[in-house]
Amino acid sequence: MNDLKSFHEQVKSGDLAGVRASLTHDASLLNAKNESGQNAFLLAKYYRQAETAEYLLSLHPQLDLFGSCVAGQVDAAMAEIDRDPSLLEARSPDGWTPLHLAAYFGHPALTNALLDRGADVNARSTNYMKNTPLHAAAAGRQLETMKVLLARGADTNARQQGGSTALHSAAQNGDREAVELLLAHGAQVNLRAENNQAPLDLALTRGHHEIAQLLEALGATLQ
Repeated sequence: MNDLKSFHEQVKSGDLAGVRASLTHDASLLNAKNESGQNAFLLAKYYRQAETAEYLLSLHPQLDLFGSCVAGQVDAAMAEIDRDPSLLEARSPDGWTPLHLAAYFGHPALTNALLDRGADVNARSTNYMKNTPLHAAAAGRQLETMKVLLARGADTNARQQGGSTALHSAAQNGDREAVELLLAHGAQVNLRAENNQAPLDLALTRGHHEIAQLLEALGATLQ
């Protein structure tokens, strides 16, 4: 267990040389899972260690449907869905649908394929965030998957836990393209979260003055 924990720490920190050495010593670490059911590849993706994730994926780890969605493997994911269509609405151990994962990790082709199979574009996660795939895509700064979701009927003004919308996330991230996309699809500039913050407040707090000016030009106001 200690070897697994140490290995996963290497993965999370992006220590690629250490990861390679650990796997040379014990190849079984590739598919070993932590207490949350995550293997090394999933951890690398969640911790945004792109080079490490790419290396681990090249070793062909064992991936279930959720792992295939994180990896953007359209054929593998669709094969699982076609065997059991109920998996479209299944939740990963951390509460995400396949569509949430495809959206967050930026796989527009997979996002389209899942929607073509009947995935709910406004499905809610079952974790504390209670968010939609659009929230996930905005949080992950995945413009192309946001475009797909909005074109396929995503609720632009849906609120996640705490009352924030995708526009809140985009404004906070300083993601101007995402802000403009959401506004073009009817995002309301003055919706306030439960803490009374609107997208304008978040843009100003983070120093994203161009976005603040854009929102103000469209009627955003401070309370």
